[in-house]
Amino acid sequence: MKISVLFSGGKDSALASILLEPFFEVELVTFGYDQGTSWKAGEEAAKVLEIPHRTVLFEKDVLDRAMTMLLAAGYPGDALNYVHQQAVEILAQECDFVADGTKREDRAPMMGPDEIRSLEDRLEAHYIRPLAGYGSKTINALASRFLEFEVLPSELYPASDFEVGLRLALEELKGQDTVTKIFPADHKHSKIIRRKVLE
Repeated sequence: MKISVLFSGGKDSALASILLEPFFEVELVTFGYDQGTSWKAGEEAAKVLEIPHRTVLFEKDVLDRAMTMLLAAGYPGDALNYVHQQAVEILAQECDFVADGTKREDRAPMMGPDEIRSLEDRLEAHYIRPLAGYGSKTINALASRFLEFEVLPSELYPASDFEVGLRLALEELKGQDTVTKIFPADHKHSKIIRRKVLE
């Protein structure tokens, strides 16, 4: 069975993909908002993991609506949840099984139980969150078993997650001051260096 995994190129989505390998033929999918290079980190990490990868670009109206939500709310949660749900829906229309690397304490991006049931019923799909029962400390321990990675400030290593793309688009639209007002200051990403060979 094939599963499409939302992939930012970081340790969480990488770990989720590795945990799914015994059960599925895994495909990594990175989403971008435009023809820019925000998806590149995902592509590079997929090569390190040696898992098939592809990039999907959102339609322009998805980014436009996300920008409207960011500016109206003054914080990123609603916009991140919106683009995440759009990505899951796009993949669920193509593949029966869809997964991501969201973990137990994530608030955004996140889909609630009613949204998940609606998605699965409407599209006859299966949405899987392999890390949903784990907290960050446990995920770091598991990821360290399977992966060598480092955590870097996003300005040094902009991963291919939804937040990076929204930050870049908002900066282009309204300038860095607006980005600073809406998004948290200390934004970091994990960079996959290599996949460990387990004995």
